[in-house]
Amino acid sequence: MPFLHLVSLMQSPTLWLRSRDRRLGLALGLSLTACASEPASQGDDVTRTSDAVTVDTSAPVARRQYDANVTFATSYTARCGPTANGRPRVLLTGFGRFMNIHDNPTGRIVSEVVPTARYPETRASAPGVVDPPGNQVSVGTATLSLAHVGLVDVCAMILPVTWDLAAILIAKEMEAFHPSFVLMNGAADARQPLWIELGSVNSAARLDDGSQALHPLTNNGRSETPLIEDAAPEESARPNLLSWRAVEGAARTIVTTHAGDRDGRATLSDTLTGVKLSAFPRTSNTYLCNNVTYVTGYLMSHPRKDIALLRASPAIEGSVNEVKVRLTRDLNAVPRVFLHWPSQLAQSHVRVGVEITKAIMDAQLFATSNGDLPTYGDNAIANFEVSGGNPR
Repeated sequence: MPFLHLVSLMQSPTLWLRSRDRRLGLALGLSLTACASEPASQGDDVTRTSDAVTVDTSAPVARRQYDANVTFATSYTARCGPTANGRPRVLLTGFGRFMNIHDNPTGRIVSEVVPTARYPETRASAPGVVDPPGNQVSVGTATLSLAHVGLVDVCAMILPVTWDLAAILIAKEMEAFHPSFVLMNGAADARQPLWIELGSVNSAARLDDGSQALHPLTNNGRSETPLIEDAAPEESARPNLLSWRAVEGAARTIVTTHAGDRDGRATLSDTLTGVKLSAFPRTSNTYLCNNVTYVTGYLMSHPRKDIALLRASPAIEGSVNEVKVRLTRDLNAVPRVFLHWPSQLAQSHVRVGVEITKAIMDAQLFATSNGDLPTYGDNAIANFEVSGGNPR
């Protein structure tokens, strides 16, 4: 059964959230700390149906970085064209360098899965100098043969670790590529399990992004702010959509099989210690990885709704001060998930990471074609407590 025919068989995330324990909403009251669009200027008559996180552009260097990001975002055109061959399509994303993480394991894995998406070998700019976002973006396509589902078209993206910008680029590729599965990836602790994120939260920590020039604007001394200001209260926590047990099982099989493999001095289990389903909201997940997860999921579930991303404060008259994004395709039923990998994996066992990534793609696509329908993430199956990042 084609995946898009399954829409009527699944409940919406709004209904899921209304039916969940209100403790999720209460948890958001805690201090959370941490991973086709068009521009609109201040003078434009913009009808805003949804406004996303505002970045502080009061410092001159912040405004220069902001302008560079907006220029790149508005000029970017999708590089993964539509296909009419009937094959499943996976949008696969990872990140490039980030502060002290020069080799991001997720970008390295993505580049190994799709070699035409070459890892951007760049260095951070000096303090006060604009960090060009375009140098940090790499996109490529490939057709893979997976064990259970056969040929699959993959659009691979390596993205800059920058507030809102990655989400805009993902949205443009989703609109053009019409994926059957969106698999997003980011790095966390040096050594840890693979965290399969059950959901995301409408909150952004007041922390600098990879440019070290931009951070969300917060009010009244708060340490966080909503990612999407007018999101409904029942969407304060947004579940991801996946065939959880199928994907978890596939990943766990690979991790267990290769646990003793050596790459240099390290065994896989020295770095990748297992597989865990991670609860939400979590105090450790209100940073850039959460930004991408929440905004992407929100866009997928709200087709034809404008969202103003990359908003500047203060706005400058006559300049671009936000980027409007809209998906015309209804991707509400398309499975989507975010994975957190150990950052140390970039130094060893990248090829096992590739094998895990392919197994997850295969497991999800096979599940949806064989009646194991994706469901919205539920903390009842989590391996992490809601309030923190420690395994049970």
